[in-house]
Amino acid sequence: MVLSYKKVVVLLVVPFVLNGAALKEIMSLTLKRSETIKSLNYDIKSKEQALKSVSNIYSPTLSAGATHTIVNLDRPVNVVGATTTGFLKFDATLYDGGKNLAQKRAKESELRSANFSKDNSIRGILLQEITLFYQIKSIKQSIVAYEEKSKSLYAEYKREKEKYDIKMVTKDEVLKLKSEYESNRYIIDELKQQKESLLETLSLLCGQKISSVDDSKIKEPKSIAYKQSSAIKALQESIKVADENIKLAKALKKPKVKVEDTLSAYGYSDYNAMVLKDLPDMQNRVTLSFNITLFDTSTSAKKESALLAKMAKKEQLNYAVKKEKTNFKIAYQKLLTQKRKIVSAKSALITAKSTYDIIKTKFQNGIVDNITYLDALSKMTLYSAQYHQALNEYEIAKANFYFSSGLEYKEILKLIF
Repeated sequence: MVLSYKKVVVLLVVPFVLNGAALKEIMSLTLKRSETIKSLNYDIKSKEQALKSVSNIYSPTLSAGATHTIVNLDRPVNVVGATTTGFLKFDATLYDGGKNLAQKRAKESELRSANFSKDNSIRGILLQEITLFYQIKSIKQSIVAYEEKSKSLYAEYKREKEKYDIKMVTKDEVLKLKSEYESNRYIIDELKQQKESLLETLSLLCGQKISSVDDSKIKEPKSIAYKQSSAIKALQESIKVADENIKLAKALKKPKVKVEDTLSAYGYSDYNAMVLKDLPDMQNRVTLSFNITLFDTSTSAKKESALLAKMAKKEQLNYAVKKEKTNFKIAYQKLLTQKRKIVSAKSALITAKSTYDIIKTKFQNGIVDNITYLDALSKMTLYSAQYHQALNEYEIAKANFYFSSGLEYKEILKLIF
């Protein structure tokens, strides 16, 4: 029973922490668990209900009520003392200058805009996760490089200390290696702290604890043409909302036609039945009303405000389209640059490693001093970290290129392996 209990505990604990998490797995979890995305979903549902509230442009209503009226001071003989009325009332707007239709269309555009904005927010979150993922990988690989440096430094420190113990080298040569070793350990600790910080941020975004990441890659880009993103589509819908707001302002001065049908039932008490005869027990009253605003002080200002709001949205749209196209070009150039950086970084690493191997042998044979050795070791470590960083930045550049092209995030998910 004890073993079974332990197995149950392990099964309960393991799913809450992802070790060696794959990028696609993290992004899929985000789509299901992200509190930001859940918030956006609630916002969309709210707008769906707002649309339902104005879907019938005639705004029909059916209401019921009752009144009880008492007249008890200086009441003429031909007036009822107490009247109870129950009523059922139906009313509908036959024409309101286009106000209700404009409201409906505005809510439809607001809903579409919210959906596009949600899509754009998801794209932003996923791109942020990809960036964090490969930044974590870069730091992880830097830690490996600096730990390798620590091993080399410690080995040389021990070797030099043995020489110092038999008076073959001076104390400062040993201390220099020890100091460099301690400094290197400090860098490793800093890198580990940075990695944990990024892992925490990534965990917060996807809604699950992540302790490490795997070696996920993104497919090489092929010929991809730019297309407008969901952010542009959201702005286009906001312009449609502005158009409907202009119509709403214009509708204020247009005629309104309304129909009302009221069915009333009456009850009486405290009255002179000899004087008041044939009091109605039930009546149905139909009213058709027409009105038009001849003058007000606010309509023109509201119309002008709506026009200016539309102009502002159009300027935002024009800038956003230009910016997206520019970002797409920059993302493509960044992709090419990162490819070249990988080649350069690899060449630098190969040269630094060859140089280090030669200098290491010379140092161990006393041909060069420890300063030359440490410089060669530091360069090899640095170039190793830079090479792996270039590889990971190339993955980020690929993601940026895909996202800036306007490709849907569901399609981008398929490109991760």
